[in-house]
Amino acid sequence: MKINENASIKIPTKLIVPIITFILGAVFFYIGLDYGFWDSNALKPTKGFFPTIMSVALMIFSILGIVNGAKAEKVEFKLANWFVPAGLLAVIGASYIIGLVPAIIIFEFVWLRLYEKVSWKATIITLAIVVFIVVCCFQIWLGIDFPVGLIGNLIFG
Repeated sequence: MKINENASIKIPTKLIVPIITFILGAVFFYIGLDYGFWDSNALKPTKGFFPTIMSVALMIFSILGIVNGAKAEKVEFKLANWFVPAGLLAVIGASYIIGLVPAIIIFEFVWLRLYEKVSWKATIITLAIVVFIVVCCFQIWLGIDFPVGLIGNLIFG
């Protein structure tokens, strides 16, 4: 499959941040109401009072940002610039299924062999160095346990 690296998409960048902040405001509004807004017996605010007020303000300012951002021109992004974020999301998703270390190994192999077109020798040497650092430094020496994913939980319990 040949990917056209010169392909591009046009995104209204002045809309992205206000949309994200509106979504965050809505999430915190829900969480704030879940904690409660006002205690009618004690006549005082509860834990969710301040987050709810701030989330309403955030959503109002986000709506203003969306209205102003809709007038702005769209910025062109090349498709090749999205490979790294897509790879990051793929590693995060794969880490829940096969574990973090295998996901990183697969990502590095695919990136070096298919995208960068590095030789087999350089790919294997690089993979060996990364696996050595991850296993020896992080897991053995520092004692950091990496997520093993669903498959690892099924195998190792």
